[in-house]
Amino acid sequence: MPVRIYTTNAGADLSDAEAALLADLVARHGRAVLLAPTFAELDLCRHDAAEVGVSLGIDYKTPSSWLRSLWELLGDGRGFVDNLQRQMLFSDMVARLDDADLQPLSRSQGTVRMLARMARDVLPGVAGTGAERCCDNVCKPKPRSDAEARVFELLCAYARGLDRRDMVEPCEAADIMAGALADNLPACTRAVCVRGITSFTHGLLELLSAVASNGGEVVVLLACEQAAMREDLAAAFDARGVLFEVAPLDEDAGAPAIAPKSVVRPAFVEVAGPHARARVYADVIDKMVKARKESKVNDAASAPVDPVRVLVVSARAPQLFGELAARLAARHVAAETAEFTAFSQSIAGRQFTALANLIERMKAADEGTASKTEWWPAPELTDWIYSPLSGADAASARTFDKNMRLSRSKTTAGVKSLLQSVQGQVRGARKAASDENWFKNVPCVVSDVFQALWRDKPVTALKAMLAVAEALPDRALGGLDGQARRQAEVALLRHAIDILMNDARALDVSQAATVPVLDGIRTKVDKRSTAYDYETYEVDRAPRAQVRFTSLADAAALRPGSYDAVLFADVDLDSYPLSHEEGPLATLTAELDRSGVTLEPAALLRVRFGRAMQAARGPVTLARVTHDRQARECYPAAVWTELRAHAEAADAAKAADADKAADADKTADDAKAADDAKAADADKAKCVGEGDIVRDFDPAAGEGLKRERVTCEAPQHLSAEAVPYLVLRRRDGEDEDAPLVPRLTSASQIEAYSTCPLCWFVSYRVKPQSIDAGFGNMEKGNFVHDVLEHLHARLPQEGMERVTPMNLPRAKELLHEVFAETLAEHAGKRGTEGPLVPLSPVEERQVAEILPQLEGVLAYESEALAPFAPRYLEFAFNELQVEYAGWPLGGRIDRVDVDAENRAVVIDYKHRSGVEEFKLADPTVRDEESGEAPIDDPRWLPPHTQTLIYAQAMRRALGLDTRAALYFSTKGGKPALRGAASAELLEEERGDGRIPGLKKGFPGEGGNMDFDALLDRVETGIAERLRELEAGDVAAVDPTSAQAAHARCSYNHEGTFVRRDV
Repeated sequence: MPVRIYTTNAGADLSDAEAALLADLVARHGRAVLLAPTFAELDLCRHDAAEVGVSLGIDYKTPSSWLRSLWELLGDGRGFVDNLQRQMLFSDMVARLDDADLQPLSRSQGTVRMLARMARDVLPGVAGTGAERCCDNVCKPKPRSDAEARVFELLCAYARGLDRRDMVEPCEAADIMAGALADNLPACTRAVCVRGITSFTHGLLELLSAVASNGGEVVVLLACEQAAMREDLAAAFDARGVLFEVAPLDEDAGAPAIAPKSVVRPAFVEVAGPHARARVYADVIDKMVKARKESKVNDAASAPVDPVRVLVVSARAPQLFGELAARLAARHVAAETAEFTAFSQSIAGRQFTALANLIERMKAADEGTASKTEWWPAPELTDWIYSPLSGADAASARTFDKNMRLSRSKTTAGVKSLLQSVQGQVRGARKAASDENWFKNVPCVVSDVFQALWRDKPVTALKAMLAVAEALPDRALGGLDGQARRQAEVALLRHAIDILMNDARALDVSQAATVPVLDGIRTKVDKRSTAYDYETYEVDRAPRAQVRFTSLADAAALRPGSYDAVLFADVDLDSYPLSHEEGPLATLTAELDRSGVTLEPAALLRVRFGRAMQAARGPVTLARVTHDRQARECYPAAVWTELRAHAEAADAAKAADADKAADADKTADDAKAADDAKAADADKAKCVGEGDIVRDFDPAAGEGLKRERVTCEAPQHLSAEAVPYLVLRRRDGEDEDAPLVPRLTSASQIEAYSTCPLCWFVSYRVKPQSIDAGFGNMEKGNFVHDVLEHLHARLPQEGMERVTPMNLPRAKELLHEVFAETLAEHAGKRGTEGPLVPLSPVEERQVAEILPQLEGVLAYESEALAPFAPRYLEFAFNELQVEYAGWPLGGRIDRVDVDAENRAVVIDYKHRSGVEEFKLADPTVRDEESGEAPIDDPRWLPPHTQTLIYAQAMRRALGLDTRAALYFSTKGGKPALRGAASAELLEEERGDGRIPGLKKGFPGEGGNMDFDALLDRVETGIAERLRELEAGDVAAVDPTSAQAAHARCSYNHEGTFVRRDV
């Protein structure tokens, strides 16, 4: 019999014509099969058929369940392979292959998923059926590339594996059943009616063709929106030699494509940006609820006490539920949704995968195939401890995180020990906790899970997580949906354990190969939020409305008039793209002539939107966001554009009718025009901006909030209450009434404040410091300091007072020894000491580059400051009670060289290339053209004062005659000493044993400030700055001042802040 393809105007409901058609099929054949895409749609059809008395004799099936029932009746007893089993088999196959046997394919889960999809759709086209394989009578296709040849080889191996396991692919079973139906058509398959299916697979087309070719009757019911499929279906049946006929089922077949039964014209809402999105959507729902309640009150047939039922349709319904639930609850509206949570999206799945990947990198680093930077500082472990499924607490996670990030010397053994320590401490605290503590009986498995994964025991790790999930209180996973989330975690963990313990064993695949497949496990969770009073937080037992969040596909399967109102949220191109499936699978399907017939995306959207709109008894609204967070335009979905165009066309038609009526009756025309204007306004998109910050971010939209304008301090200004705390003080004595005096301050702090008060305030009072142990200039500088300190301390032990040209070779030998010893010493230092610890080959090369640079430093040093010798190394003078500029001074000086005449040179190491910026000239020397001198500025201070402060301190603390305050460049190929020096230390000719390359000193040529006067002048200027500090001045340097040229403030690049007072 020919296949009859009918078009129908019916929606989710079974129409009278469709019911009559089913009754006729049952009457003529005794039984009939009704195929629909989902069980939900089958339930609606069963209910409608029962109401009109035609339900008896109809088998309600989905295409997959129909194939399964046919296989049970006519098949060979093999079991169907499901998607998870398919991926497990391919994952195990790929894991067992060598790289050479897999090329040119990659060893990845993407390859596994691609092979699984190909086996699902085209396996018989490549490997034949089981009977053909047994007889070695498979007509294998010729591959067109090396990659395709490898795919064919793997698919054939997979098919042989299924044969060994007594399993079969559904697509292969469909081919076998098509052949069986062509030979013998059972009575239960003599009449088949297909309704609402938008995707006909190759297997389904073969089955339907077999039924029609062997005397059975096949009827295909297409909605009018599926008109584009008719020709493709007809062509598919024609290619199989099956007769067909196309006709409308009823007289309403030519109705409009979208929302044919809906009498409600949709409203359109556009939100300017994502910040206002949640508030606007909640407002739209609230408005719809109010409008529907008013209509219920006016409708005597309705019960006004019933809550209004609103449907929210979204491509990401569970996420939107999470964003709107609290806002709706504050408006006395309850909400619900169903979420399918995948293992990869669960807490357990994310932590399990992250830990497994981390352990893989840690093992690779231990084996020397990867660097330690591949895993340190292991943020995955901190995330794991923060996770509720670890059984630990946030305080433990923060402590662990700080411990890990402070040290680059952590080993895998040290990490294991640290995790064990965290687990022991938490368990001890839980044991000592009171019985009222909600977490007393929650086990801590921080270390247990890590150790199990380290030993390749995934089941043990998952069981430990499951024990925690079962013991956790619901509130640990969220106040709004904690119970649902905990139940989902428990269900997913149990399912994963069952797969690894039972399914993997049944399929004879390894657990290691099965673990990556666990990401595809899913579980359904029903989430609900209750309405409550926002001020008292009491649950509202009688909410104003009940909102259901659902997907477009589920909304399209609802019975017309199921809800009072419908909101379509985020109707944009990102949520509803018009993309066709492309890629290797589509190419291979076409090559093997196993393509099906699928409704094109735009038509499918029209079908689903049209039916979903019919679910509303009252208002329908479409909403979207027009711009993203970066103010980029978000484009509307095609359906939005079409519905807007339809509404505008309807308005234009009404306006034309109004113009015609004007000639007949002016009064009636005015009334109608007013009504039409209202309707036109309703069709225009309402645009909402992001200007109301309070309503945008407050769940209750600002209701009950008190707003006040407060007076702020001026920018970069401290209040009078805060100024006394700016300078840290201590008691000058043990008596409680002893006067408060400033604590020890350092030269670096003084220089920072003199350079830029704001920079000092942020650096030393706000202290936005990172806790991560680094590998940068600071750590390299610390290392160089330590190497030079140890080297100069070793020289006297070798009979050398200082480095000279004569002992330079031996000094370099000592440098090599000290370098290696210091590097090992740094590996054991605490992170707070700023050690230099290389973790990768790149960092090791950077450390190695420091050694030749220090050799150059020794060569330079051998010819500099010949009369001087290092006497004080890393000299700390905190206990010497040095006073500077009226403040107690402390600190540590890198090096002080002294000669026989008690003259001293203060040296500060700078591991940087070049120190020319540290040169200082006599400020009393006047410019020849302008006649001006820097000293004319009463606030003059050198840009770098640290060594000058140290020089003055050494005069007072040790009675030394300091003659120079220098900075020693230790990086690069050109070491140098630069800074301020007395004129007698300036180099007059090369190799004279003074300061090589330093030509200007104190007093300078034409100047009158000697080195002692310089130290006193700097101290006077700093005393003035410190008085400003005590007064609370922390403003940035004036960008127009001369000092601004030296203000290296990383917190205030422009020299000032701009505040907008609104």
